[in-house]
Amino acid sequence: MDHVLNLAFPGIDSEALIVALKDLVAISNGSACTSSSYTPSHVIKAMGYSDDEANEAIRLSWCHLTPGVDWDAVAARILSLR
Repeated sequence: MDHVLNLAFPGIDSEALIVALKDLVAISNGSACTSSSYTPSHVIKAMGYSDDEANEAIRLSWCHLTPGVDWDAVAARILSLR
């Protein structure tokens, strides 16, 4: 999909990233069907990543209905967590 981005920031826990970015962008650390689970993403794990790497992975999504994202603010908050 061209409106979903999955990436990881080594050394930054996905839960901390979600808290830092929740007012700026649609963000998750797993699929909707596992949103109540706090275990590493089974999809990321199936791709061969470790638990630590899976715990650093997040998913950003947007579409034509999403308000404009201030990507500079997103980047600044990510950098502040390092």
